[in-house]
Amino acid sequence: MASIRKRIWKTDDGETFTYQVDYYDQFGKRRRKQFKKRKDADAFLVNARGEVVAGVHTPDSESITVSQAVDVWLAACQIGRDGNDPVEPHTLRVYRQHAELHIKPLIGEELISRLTTPRINSFRDQLLTGRSRSMAKRVLASFKAVLNEAQSRGLVAQNVARPVKINMAKRHKTEVDVPTKEEMRVLLATAEAWTHNTQEHTRRAWRRYHALLLTAVHSGMRASELGGLDWDHVDLRDGFIRVRQRADENGIIGSVKSGAGKRDIPVGSQLVQTLREWKLLCPQGRLVFPNWQGNVENYRNIHTRCWKKVCERAGLVG
Repeated sequence: MASIRKRIWKTDDGETFTYQVDYYDQFGKRRRKQFKKRKDADAFLVNARGEVVAGVHTPDSESITVSQAVDVWLAACQIGRDGNDPVEPHTLRVYRQHAELHIKPLIGEELISRLTTPRINSFRDQLLTGRSRSMAKRVLASFKAVLNEAQSRGLVAQNVARPVKINMAKRHKTEVDVPTKEEMRVLLATAEAWTHNTQEHTRRAWRRYHALLLTAVHSGMRASELGGLDWDHVDLRDGFIRVRQRADENGIIGSVKSGAGKRDIPVGSQLVQTLREWKLLCPQGRLVFPNWQGNVENYRNIHTRCWKKVCERAGLVG
């Protein structure tokens, strides 16, 4: 049984009143909540009744804060949400940045049971102030995931953030500058020229980089897939590269992220010959493009020492 009654009492400033909702939750425990306006009490009671029937009602006195809900979500991501694999270390680090730099400072102290869609709209507007639109969109997506996790664990009745959106119109999107075929020819020619440099250490380095760039151009493989490419997955006789694994930014080899990522890529005779020559010089081990110690090469090294340098020498960047 539930009811709303008007409570009146006297103070030094005169008479005051509130509307008290009296109800029982899904566990049969008596609950009370007070409101200054009757319409707010009515709306709460209608909503609470539905949540009690559904068995998902969470009174404010037992609610956790947004910060606590964020910690629950991060812990779930680390071990694997909904029975899935744990998220990648890089992804987990990004989620922690979203939490510590954006979500907790702006809304972390609020109880998740008191969150409303209008309040999340206000949070979205805060994100859009002083942050890029793309960053605000990513943080909002993480916040929605926080409430999804809380809802799945019975910590909150619904995800009130679900209707809130940040649209990315074309004018907000960063244009990707993809090299043309002619520019790629210039890049590859520049890299190949370095393989004939008079200095031994330069020739040695660019034999690897030239082979890597040529493989990237002819196969379309991602940097992580190139970093984790195994000689056992390179068929130099029939001209195929079998993509089966990848290396993350910490140098850990693992399977590609999805079934669609596993694929066989046919490659031409030019790349086959380049890889044959490179295999004779490659450091001992299973990896096709390791560092000189035979381990996974650091992404930053490839970008700085190879990609950025060859783009500058080819005159494609300032």
